Amino acid sequence: MAVLAAVVVLAVACAGAHAGTLPPVTGAPPAAVSARIGDIQSKAAYAHTSWGIHVVDLDTGAVLIDQAGDRSLVPGSIMKVYSTATALDLYGPDYRFRTPVYKAGPVSGGVLDGDLVLVASGDFSFGLREQPDGTLGFNSIPEIDHNYADTGFAGGALVRGSDPLAALNGLAKAVRSSGIAEVRGDVIVDGRLFETYDGWSEGIISPIWLNENVIDIVTTAGPAGQPAKIDWRPRTAAVDVVGDVLTVAGDPKPISVEVSAPGRIRITGEIAAGAPPTLNIWHVPDPAAFARTAFIEALQRAGVKIAASPLGPNPAGNLPDAAAYSPADKVAEHVSAPLSEFVKVILKVSYNRGANLMLCLAAVKAGSRDCTAGIGKELDLLDRLGVSRQSTYVFDGAGSDDRARTTAADEATLLVRILAEPWGRFLRDGMAILGVDGTQAANGLGTPAVGHVRIKDGSRVSYTPGDHQGLIVAKTQVGYIEAKSGRKLAFGIFLNTAPFASIEDFIAADHDIALIVAAIQQAY
Repeated sequence: MAVLAAVVVLAVACAGAHAGTLPPVTGAPPAAVSARIGDIQSKAAYAHTSWGIHVVDLDTGAVLIDQAGDRSLVPGSIMKVYSTATALDLYGPDYRFRTPVYKAGPVSGGVLDGDLVLVASGDFSFGLREQPDGTLGFNSIPEIDHNYADTGFAGGALVRGSDPLAALNGLAKAVRSSGIAEVRGDVIVDGRLFETYDGWSEGIISPIWLNENVIDIVTTAGPAGQPAKIDWRPRTAAVDVVGDVLTVAGDPKPISVEVSAPGRIRITGEIAAGAPPTLNIWHVPDPAAFARTAFIEALQRAGVKIAASPLGPNPAGNLPDAAAYSPADKVAEHVSAPLSEFVKVILKVSYNRGANLMLCLAAVKAGSRDCTAGIGKELDLLDRLGVSRQSTYVFDGAGSDDRARTTAADEATLLVRILAEPWGRFLRDGMAILGVDGTQAANGLGTPAVGHVRIKDGSRVSYTPGDHQGLIVAKTQVGYIEAKSGRKLAFGIFLNTAPFASIEDFIAADHDIALIVAAIQQAY
């Protein structure tokens, strides 16, 4: 965390270097927009809410609406716009993650007298989300991405048509096709691309990913009074799941997941008879060892005999010098979809660990193996695109740190200026579409704005420790509007501080912001 603190101190020290006043608003907002904003902001739930609104015409740069657009507020997941923009700028939208396998020793008679090394590339999908058309799959509301199955939101779902072992199975078959039928040495995962990082709130960021480094556990109800059916993936010798969930006729007790012994997960609780299957996840604590086990098993399925045990730690101490890898020794390689598809997944489902990975990859471009060094590269881009250091503060790639700050004007400014960059349209096109897909599939329904707004939304909530009062710390939306007249706009709308007593209250805040967006879309 010391490097992160140093980066934040640097951001504060440089504050003011890009400060400036906002340009004046061009004319008064249309009456319908002013009325909609007034109606929503006058609700009792927003009596103590801080708002920030900023709308810009993409062609002219004219500021059409501004309400405290320069107010520095808690942003939530809209900070993913900044981190994904950084990755696109540094790597380009067509960049593909290449995960090779090398032989470290001679092969004679089909026998490798040495080790087999899989070199991790930072590919978070690593086959999981890959679709037949070359895109990456994602879930849309009401199906919630499996990474959010432990957040308390109902509806967690596996990615449709996905296979967690697809990449490893493909690599194993390629190894066998290269002529290797037996490995007398070990199988090693090379995770030296960057240091595995556990300093951000959503979990470990590693160069190697298998099923995005979680175990998906699906509980299916049986008849009342009977045990529920438990299934999980990926299935490897590294992890066993023991189920102790009862099907009940009434209100069920919550399902919980815990480690009962090394490599053994115990899932307990209750599920209501007739309820849809429930998805829970467990985060893998050692991604390299987990992937090594699964790769050895894939090699064995492909007909490659392995002398080494699939269990145990990853023997990284036996890795060759990174400069020793030779194209002549490469026996397999997995090539991912383009980076633009990864950005799409991050933005469509608001994938926190995926966004944090973008900073780790930025650190690599900075010549560092410390993920927090990627924040400096992000700040460099924000400087170039006119985002103020006096109002924007970066602590991670996902926007999950409530110390983070930015403004509606900062976000809108960046969204305008990235469209002049060769990669800008890929960020725009990766956002969720109002009323159509991703996190916005159920938002704005019934309004004529459906299909005409691209949105990255953000959310931060908290509860008081005493009486467990719910607080919406932040509910935000930024993005692009294709207005009724054909005008193209960039916008940011921030809501900070509002109470909520139920998930319905929280969703209502998102719907309220969408109603403002819909009014803007129709009025211009």
